[in-house]
Amino acid sequence: MRVEIISSMIKLVNDRKEVPWPELTTDLKNLIISQYNGKSISRFKGDWKRKAKLIAIATGYKIIRSNEDAWLGIEESLKEHQSSSSSSSNNTKSNYSLSKEEKKRVLTRYDAIEEENKWHLKTGTVVEDKMKALVECSSFEHPVHSMIMDPDDIVWMRYFTADELNEIKSYGVKSLDKLPQELQKNLDSYDKEWTTGNELCEYAENQKYIPLIEFDKRWIRQSMIGISELFCDDNQLHLEDYSESDLLHELWPFVYKIFRDRRIRGKLGERSSIAVGLARNANRSLETNKKRQRKAVGAKVDILFKVGNNEFGSCEIGRDTVTVADDKYMDDGLVKLPKTLRDMLCMLVNQNPCQINNLSTIGLLIMGLNMELLRMDIPQGSAITRILRTPMFEFPSSPNNIGTDFIPILEITWKAKQAMLKNVQLLKDRKRKVSELSTNSTDKATVLQYSFVRLSDDT
Repeated sequence: MRVEIISSMIKLVNDRKEVPWPELTTDLKNLIISQYNGKSISRFKGDWKRKAKLIAIATGYKIIRSNEDAWLGIEESLKEHQSSSSSSSNNTKSNYSLSKEEKKRVLTRYDAIEEENKWHLKTGTVVEDKMKALVECSSFEHPVHSMIMDPDDIVWMRYFTADELNEIKSYGVKSLDKLPQELQKNLDSYDKEWTTGNELCEYAENQKYIPLIEFDKRWIRQSMIGISELFCDDNQLHLEDYSESDLLHELWPFVYKIFRDRRIRGKLGERSSIAVGLARNANRSLETNKKRQRKAVGAKVDILFKVGNNEFGSCEIGRDTVTVADDKYMDDGLVKLPKTLRDMLCMLVNQNPCQINNLSTIGLLIMGLNMELLRMDIPQGSAITRILRTPMFEFPSSPNNIGTDFIPILEITWKAKQAMLKNVQLLKDRKRKVSELSTNSTDKATVLQYSFVRLSDDT
């Protein structure tokens, strides 16, 4: 796309290195319409203006506007495109509409999977073949384009039976660690019907533990004191005018404080993922016959869990409590977070390919007062990644609910950390020499690819 824009500018530029905007949009009309992805027309127009301006600056040109606006003709065509779309597209307005080239690129990935590397279910159904069938009939971006299987996505009910979906969920699943007996006993001591936040706070403050040596017990104690303070005024939870940052630091701080022993770092504040950055720049190379592509930035995540430069998981936070049918949940929980976890997993597998079916990445999805744990792994073969989800855990709304609601949240947070630590150890397990790796293992390392990157992200 960048090449087409530059070619048009070269054709239209005058001696003063000025490119007239009306003539440019007229010349690129078909390209512009072909790239329309369903977003609001005004935003789409603004995106194109900024893109054209940046390309013009990079090539030493200047775009000149006039009273004549050729965009009006383009806008009419885009409105026709909007009206011809199905009514369901209004509910997926944030989704990206795939071009023919992008769809072809994804299908090429599926065609490259060798038969012996595919996932055959007990019924004889081949998972990769069903996923390819969804790609062939889809128009908008979906996790399947990143070769992600999410058995909880209701779309798969049209492609698999209930028994097959259960097999996909349960096959080769590594159980999460159980809390050590002493730590479980400590956590259970808080399983009471607290009548006030002050009562819980007093109890927790009376528990004394040795720093560092009893880190997990101290973390539980501090978490209990933190939640008790939310109910100290009138035993009610007040969230009026809370931002995402407020939610993280006042309701959910235990999610990152459990990493303060520094075995894994919990990096806060809209962090860019290295793994996603590598995925978006996978096709970036030295110049040959065209200018080098601009480097794309990795996805921003709310918490990034890493050791050194290796990323083992991330956390996404939304301000409002939403259902699985809301756009915010679909965009972050079904698309962004799984794609981020796949890119992280791909980076880990490339470092230690013999652990391809053992490594996993961990995601925490917080939406207002709800949290769920996501795990991404490669259960079979080397091309398809699978997402496993826990049920949603709800933050307690009163002191009475702390025993039933908050204790399970602390348990799943501890288990998420332990799962990451297991992957840290797996990554270090390089005892098998390269010469001892089987041919299949070597192939697996080359087959696993980063998540789908839109052609528009490559320009």
